[in-house]
Amino acid sequence: MSINYIKRKTWLLLVKQAIITILLFFTLKGMSQSGGVQRFKAFGVNPTIPNDSLFFKINTAKNFQATYKATFDLIEFHREKGNLDSIIYYGNQLYAETTKSTLIDKENHLAKVSSIVAEGKLEKGLFDEALKWFFKGIEHSNNKPNNELFVKNRIGLGVVKYVRGKEEEGKAIIEECIESAPNEKLKHDALFELAFMYYTRNEFERAKENYEKAKLFYVAEGLVKEALKTDLWLSRILHKEGKTTEALNLCYHVFNDSLSRGFFTLYAKAGNVIGGFYLKEGDYENAKTILSTVYINAIQWSNLEIERSAILGLQNAYAETGDYKNAHALMTQLNRVNNEILVSQNKQQVNELEVQYKTLEQKQEIERQKTMKAYILIAFLIVLIPVLALLYMYYQKLQTQSKLNKTLEEVNQQKITTLLKDQELKLVKASLEGQNHERKRIARELHDSIGGNLATIKLQLSNKSKLEEESLIKQVDETYNQVRELSHNLMPKKFKDSAFTTIITEYINNVKALSKEQITLQIHPVEEVDQIDENLKVELYKIIQELLTNALKHAKAAQIDIQLSVFNNTVQLLFEDDGVGFDQEKVKYGLGFQSLKDRLKTIRGNILINSFPSRGTVIDIDVPLN
Repeated sequence: MSINYIKRKTWLLLVKQAIITILLFFTLKGMSQSGGVQRFKAFGVNPTIPNDSLFFKINTAKNFQATYKATFDLIEFHREKGNLDSIIYYGNQLYAETTKSTLIDKENHLAKVSSIVAEGKLEKGLFDEALKWFFKGIEHSNNKPNNELFVKNRIGLGVVKYVRGKEEEGKAIIEECIESAPNEKLKHDALFELAFMYYTRNEFERAKENYEKAKLFYVAEGLVKEALKTDLWLSRILHKEGKTTEALNLCYHVFNDSLSRGFFTLYAKAGNVIGGFYLKEGDYENAKTILSTVYINAIQWSNLEIERSAILGLQNAYAETGDYKNAHALMTQLNRVNNEILVSQNKQQVNELEVQYKTLEQKQEIERQKTMKAYILIAFLIVLIPVLALLYMYYQKLQTQSKLNKTLEEVNQQKITTLLKDQELKLVKASLEGQNHERKRIARELHDSIGGNLATIKLQLSNKSKLEEESLIKQVDETYNQVRELSHNLMPKKFKDSAFTTIITEYINNVKALSKEQITLQIHPVEEVDQIDENLKVELYKIIQELLTNALKHAKAAQIDIQLSVFNNTVQLLFEDDGVGFDQEKVKYGLGFQSLKDRLKTIRGNILINSFPSRGTVIDIDVPLN
């Protein structure tokens, strides 16, 4: 709704107001006012029309959040003034726009708007529509009993069910809301509605008790409009109890205070109630005066429901005083108002039917699109299934080929591994044969050369008197040189010419180049390891050879780690593999392991073996340096 439209409408209402003011003058002319009745106000302008600033905020909103807030402020204005049609109109509009939005807490906003529209429908007496909107609010609040909007919509639902004849069900819902209300405001709102139910059952004491509880809370919290509404119902109870003066005084309080605070619908309702009190007391002149004012204000504000109630009261007053001419005129006005209400309701129903029809068309279009999409999907699947079948067959073929290639690769790798191991075994065998050959050569040297010399020396010593001393010393010296030469032959030349760590590293690198296993060697500290006695170096070298040969032959390991270190005057050798391992209680050690133990015994070394099936082997060797 644009600002210019509001301005044009305001101008037309001002013209209409001038006509109404003239009508009011002639309507009130000749009507008497008793000293106890105050004068009543007719407005020169319609105070229930919002100013332009509210619409300006809506039109200049930069996002939906701002639009929602501005529209909600407009609805709150109409709620305060009691403009039910505007509440319903803008509530419907805001609900539709919120439905299309992408707010994070959209459901909470929808539950709030649903409650407002439902309350407007309920106030207008459109109970079926109110019921529908209260159910929407409950659904949007996700049916959570501790949710404020859920309880608020449940209270409205209970009231609608009560006024539609399901009194016990409606009352039970209200009582449940009193117990489960998440805050005091909702609890006392439910007490207010429970009091109304007791009032309609003529249980005035119980009604009064609940109204007074609600009023105490409203006054304490500064909820003026709610407190005035409660006072209006308390005045009705006072009148039922025959306390007419108290009832009128309380009702006049509501009437005047509502006017001063701008609660114009509540002000008009209070005027109708006062007029009703005067009618029942037979004070028809005062009834005419106040009901005429309410009637004129209702015309100003286009509030057909209040206008209809005022006309009914005026018609009774004129009929009771014998003024049948004015009573007949009011009957004509009543017919007009009833027709306008009927047209308004029919228009609303037509609009709702139109919305439903458009919704149905949209649903049909959606269904048609769904059907088309289903046909397209089926056709796509008909084409896709054979393609998927072919792709699956091709995939299976690739998998088979891959498995075959993998199998061939494993076979080839095993062949290579076997050849490498055979080569390693040949190298080890050649090394052992060389050692045996060397031992035989040494044995011959000892037997033939040194043994012969020692035998000669023995004979000469036994016949010392016959030999010269120089000749004996020469033979001993010759034997010493032969022993020295033999010891040099036993100690390989490379241990003399190269650092021990370099010899071991070169050996490991040579083995790594011919095997698939990952072999790592760590030596620390290098300087101290290189300073080990030469005989111990030879033994350690041969021990490492034996361990590595055994692991390559039997362990089937992927990783072999060797650590050689000197610590606390002890040489520590740690040999570890991640191979198949073995059961130490069941294994039978071979000749190589026996040779290893013999070497360790010679150098006073200790060995610790830790191995389990499928968990590799760890061999820890300690050799004292002294």
